[in-house]
Amino acid sequence: MLSIFMLAQATLLSHKSEAPLSYPPHNQVIASSLHSAIRRKEIRPYLASAPNATVGYTGVGAGDTTQNSVVLWTRTTDTTTNQGVATHLTALISTDPSFKSVPITVAGTTNANRDYTLKLYVNGLKSGRKYYYRFQTDNGVFSPVGTFRTAPAPNQKTSVHFGFSGDADGQWRPYDSTQDFHKLNLDFFVWLGDTIYETSSALSEATADPFTNPTQALADYHRKYREQFEPVSDNGFAGLKDFFSSEGHYTLLDNHETGNKQFQAGGAPTGSPPGKGLDGTDPADDVNTTGSYLNQTDGFKTLIKAYEDYQPIREKTISAPDDPRTDGTQQLYYAQQWGANCIFINLDDRSYRDIRLKTPTGNDDTGPRADNPNRTMLGTTQLKWFKQTLLETQKRRIPWKIVAISSPIDQVGGDGGKSWIGGYRAERNEILKFIADHHIDHVVFITTDDHQIRINQLTYLTNPNDPTTSAVVPGAVSILVGPIGAGGPDAVSDHSFSNIKSLTEQLVANEVSQGIRPIGLDPHFPGLHNVFREGDSDADTLRQPFDFYSPDTFNYALLDISQDGKTLSVNTYGINSYAANTFPEPDKVGPVRHILGFEITASASQ
Repeated sequence: MLSIFMLAQATLLSHKSEAPLSYPPHNQVIASSLHSAIRRKEIRPYLASAPNATVGYTGVGAGDTTQNSVVLWTRTTDTTTNQGVATHLTALISTDPSFKSVPITVAGTTNANRDYTLKLYVNGLKSGRKYYYRFQTDNGVFSPVGTFRTAPAPNQKTSVHFGFSGDADGQWRPYDSTQDFHKLNLDFFVWLGDTIYETSSALSEATADPFTNPTQALADYHRKYREQFEPVSDNGFAGLKDFFSSEGHYTLLDNHETGNKQFQAGGAPTGSPPGKGLDGTDPADDVNTTGSYLNQTDGFKTLIKAYEDYQPIREKTISAPDDPRTDGTQQLYYAQQWGANCIFINLDDRSYRDIRLKTPTGNDDTGPRADNPNRTMLGTTQLKWFKQTLLETQKRRIPWKIVAISSPIDQVGGDGGKSWIGGYRAERNEILKFIADHHIDHVVFITTDDHQIRINQLTYLTNPNDPTTSAVVPGAVSILVGPIGAGGPDAVSDHSFSNIKSLTEQLVANEVSQGIRPIGLDPHFPGLHNVFREGDSDADTLRQPFDFYSPDTFNYALLDISQDGKTLSVNTYGINSYAANTFPEPDKVGPVRHILGFEITASASQ
């Protein structure tokens, strides 16, 4: 194994051990503030403990799997009140779905300070195996059964079957696009950010401001995460409950988990008083040289705590004394190899990025300020780690490098200030030039955030100081999908072939007018075949931009890497978008269908 792959490994607990995870006092919920919130009817009261309660489970989940370990998650409630309840649990882990044999058990107690959630680190697992798990109370109340797969051994030639998407806004619950997840039999799923939205819906109030009231904000963000597991109607589809239990997850942080305000850029200056942030209009703040960062403030840490409480992810603090932007933060970036043919690289492009640039009128400033070579998205420590990981991966001849990012790295024209090309151009170019210069092949960036399906090649400047030196990164692809359910696609009510094709042609015309390479893969992209687009019988023959674009659906992508490592298959599935706050059940929106897809087969020379 590469030593670089081990950087993000948390210390794992042995079998039959308890794994309570704690936070420092500034992140704990304070009772007096909670009582005040209850009086305002902003949250329901919690049960501190209830030994005689009838215990239920909000949901179960598994994540951050390695060859021999996993993180298991659950939350317990009193079923008579639907309030959280502290409960001692034992997790049962087996390769037998009937649990007749349970070789591994790990115990712990759900905790009020973590909103009655529990995460258990489990090790000693065998590589490349499908496991089943469930939780059990001391008096025998079982949770639903969940499943996950461990990563195959690094030298094992094996196929890999995984998916990704993101963006789940409560206005579009219960997320009907996920209705088939229990059938997909995935090796893993990449939950690519915006796992909750802090905004209001017809069923849920917006969250409190984490700067002015971090205690209430923590309770509110916990509520938003809980709601993702709940049906919107009696006996209705239970939101993301099956989605969580059906496979192991890798999860990214994005802007809505961090409030979509000042905390969305963790590397920005703290403002005065600390945590207030800045408005992004002053060029003096484009690169943070103050030595203090939003990711060190109570407000940012509150939001990260809520995120960690509800995601089955490892928790590890980074020690980087020479990099104050990174030192002492939670490490949310890591790499995990999946057999001999694939490595998954998870980047954190939220915790360390410089401030989002704004004009005096409040719009994104995507002009020359975004070319500042000192601006960063990843921070010094993570950027160095990412480059080294790519180099070692190429040296080991792992064919497919899957890189997860929360913000798009391609270019389409009119790119917003939170994207790489819109606000962080120098670092984007540095990364893409590095990939090209070092002949790192088959780098596939996966992302969401723009709320559409969009497949693109990536261009960079061979001479960063000369805009006429644009070139395509050989073999690199950006795959953007989503949302599972969020705004944007609902603006397109005409889902006809002719209308979507017309929208695509408008996009292409706009790109051409700006001198931007049009959307899609080149018809002669090396190894491209089996192009499919719903409604287009000529998709594989003509390979037009329309065949790589869908702006009107709620969707996800499934990716398959063949056993010999030569072929990557990409297919997207989804449903037509529906209006906000209508909350339809799955039978009202029709079945999930195949939208578009393609395959890339590597040649012997690549």
